[in-house]
Amino acid sequence: MIKRAAHRLEKLMDQTLVDLFLSAEKSDGPEHNVSEVAFRYINEDPGEVEIDCADGPKRYVLKPLGDLFGNGLNVSSIDWQDQHFMPLLVRIEQEIMRHDDFTPDLTDGLVGLTLDRMTANPATAPGNDVLCRRIQLGLRILLSMRNFSKQEVKLAIRKIAKSVELHSSREGVRGYLDFIRRQFQR
Repeated sequence: MIKRAAHRLEKLMDQTLVDLFLSAEKSDGPEHNVSEVAFRYINEDPGEVEIDCADGPKRYVLKPLGDLFGNGLNVSSIDWQDQHFMPLLVRIEQEIMRHDDFTPDLTDGLVGLTLDRMTANPATAPGNDVLCRRIQLGLRILLSMRNFSKQEVKLAIRKIAKSVELHSSREGVRGYLDFIRRQFQR
């Protein structure tokens, strides 16, 4: 499993972070998966995380989002059913749910505004937009370990923005937020 995981991750954007995750994977035995390694956000502004490794927790500051875009697959659209893009779509939606957990007045409209802004430039300066910062932080973790291009990230954000529009128009101001909670059973 570890050799396969190392092979699977060989074309990564941040080898130092991958090595920390692989160290944590080895400490949990052969059945553990890199994608399930325990980590915590320590300080969201600089993107500092803490990873549980065999020799104790290690802290690491993630690379800026703009430095992490890979070459990707050079696609012009993303399908919800395409397993290659599922981690990208899921990561964005998990960060939206995480933000909703701590923001009781969040609406689909606010989510849509953030996603629309990020569609133009996923690495845009978040300013006071906490949701934008959280999505970017999640993307920094993912893109440190997966090869997605800037265009693919834009397409994923656009796909989710369209889902926000659809569910909001059908089910009201929290239609999308309620929908993704049902999908993730949260």
